[in-house]
Amino acid sequence: MDLSETKGEVLNRHPWELSRTQCVLKSFSKYIDRLGKQSVYINAGAGDLYFDKALLERHGGNQVHAVDLAYESLDSEDDRIYKYHYLEDIDEKAVDYAVMMDSLEYMQDDVAYMKEMCERIRGGGFFFFTLPAFPCLFSDYDVNIKNLRRYSRKSFDEVLSKVPELEKLEEHNFYTSLFVIRFLQKAFRLPIDPDHKFTAGWKYEEDSLITRFLTACLNLDYECNRLLGKIGLRLPGLSMLVICRKKL
Repeated sequence: MDLSETKGEVLNRHPWELSRTQCVLKSFSKYIDRLGKQSVYINAGAGDLYFDKALLERHGGNQVHAVDLAYESLDSEDDRIYKYHYLEDIDEKAVDYAVMMDSLEYMQDDVAYMKEMCERIRGGGFFFFTLPAFPCLFSDYDVNIKNLRRYSRKSFDEVLSKVPELEKLEEHNFYTSLFVIRFLQKAFRLPIDPDHKFTAGWKYEEDSLITRFLTACLNLDYECNRLLGKIGLRLPGLSMLVICRKKL
């Protein structure tokens, strides 16, 4: 979770975050498994490390260089996690893969940041993205969490074309159900998160029936979009997943 969204202690994980972690990690893992057991990666915009802890639980031999401006302390209780405020503080110059989970949209110059990240990935390594999709959905919510943009397939391809070392392997939208809700909120000018609680304001525990049911629905939504993407069908979605590889 983005530290700017927590506004204090996170009491319960939102179904959106639970589902995104489960589904995206599954999509990433089929590529991470190709790299072997001992891999090093960078997560730019790692936030509170919830996703990274799930990844390290699944891929125990990996190490992460976690980058986030909002870290109050760079100390870590896990010797597989190294924390930094800035990408340039990392000495590692040839990581196996990089992750940007809903963080590229915060960068003033997204092309320059992608190039800098790409320079640190070894040939044949991977670059994983999740991105807020559909610029037409840009709203006060995005402003509140300091998003600078949302991406269309075309706009991200334009960014990617300026980083010729990367080739796209996989792409699909996800969370069509949340796209519909956000579209209606935007169309009818309904308030989106008026109390500024963001995803940290979820009041139900992770094992509650409501949380489990909504997480399962979002997982199904993700899987349907993933399968349709394989045959070239793209439904609109609140988010977009893109997986790239650095050319040898």
